[in-house]
Amino acid sequence: MISTYRFLVGLIGLAAVVISATLFLVKSGAITSPSFGNATTMVLTLSTAIIFFFLQRTNPGQPLDFVRNFMLTLVLKIILGGCYVLVILRLDPAGANTNVAFFIVSYILFTAYEIAWFAIQKNAE
Repeated sequence: MISTYRFLVGLIGLAAVVISATLFLVKSGAITSPSFGNATTMVLTLSTAIIFFFLQRTNPGQPLDFVRNFMLTLVLKIILGGCYVLVILRLDPAGANTNVAFFIVSYILFTAYEIAWFAIQKNAE
């Protein structure tokens, strides 16, 4: 139970870092503001939390089930992420480059956090 709270605190911290870094880069003029930046961060935070809870329920005695479920969640996350990007492109074609770049960088960060967490947790078992 404590590891769940630690994961969620780290996830919220990552979301805060992503938003803060984006605001800093926008204020410094390095990038233009992504119009869907906050929505993208919330979607990725929520999806990562849902995937975490799904994978936590996997039977620890069956490592192949964990790998199968993990790969399934990655594929679903990619497919649903693509649908989300298509919606963003339809709603804001002028800001497409900034929004898609923000999504890709955020997706990589949140997925890396999730993979690192489970790698450390599973190696400790």
